[in-house]
Amino acid sequence: MPRIVRPLQTTRSEHWLRRAVNECPEYLDTKISAALGFSASEKIVWRSPIRDDDYAEYRDQEFLDRLGLPPLAVPLGSFWPPRGPRWDGLARTSSGKYILVEAKAYIEEAVDYRSHATDENSLKQIWMSLAQAKEAFGATKEAPWNSPLYQYTNRLAHLYYLRGLNDIDAYMVFVYFANAPDVPERKRCTPEEWRGAIRLARKCVGLQDNKLSRRIVELILGVQDLLVQLGGQ
Repeated sequence: MPRIVRPLQTTRSEHWLRRAVNECPEYLDTKISAALGFSASEKIVWRSPIRDDDYAEYRDQEFLDRLGLPPLAVPLGSFWPPRGPRWDGLARTSSGKYILVEAKAYIEEAVDYRSHATDENSLKQIWMSLAQAKEAFGATKEAPWNSPLYQYTNRLAHLYYLRGLNDIDAYMVFVYFANAPDVPERKRCTPEEWRGAIRLARKCVGLQDNKLSRRIVELILGVQDLLVQLGGQ
């Protein structure tokens, strides 16, 4: 199902991202624009998760269609097999920039040991595309991109697909919610813990500073600050 309708009641990162996007987008947009260095005139238009769209999430060709992208020179199917990443959030801007969003509310949620594809040809395609993306990011050769941060690297691979292969003005935003009250206390993360986890993740996948990696931002949002924007609810 490339378009996945989500339930009305959710928790953790899905819940907080949904509320930020639908109830106080100005707050979230300002944070994202500042992190990416967008001009004050740049308007962000959210395409998911949207209340009027059943809070649906998108994957495969449908995520490209939802962003309103034209037919691309390199089709997605030639880069990644079906049932690819399911995007927590999608947005575009008034000047034609495209934003992919992955949200987390606790560190363990970010660990994904492997692809869940079972078809041998699909796995080969994934490993080849990860290797291409890894090279494009200038990542350390010894760094593993297949595990244990597979979910992180496959998101980076799709940024490479859009920007590196199709010259789309795309950006990857990782949103990390700090001190989320609906996360068990033993897993709840402070901003400092998130900053440490971000440093470790970047080191593990061997990210280097280059034009492509500068299109990645990690945004730490305190849930208490978000609740203030939401009127305390």
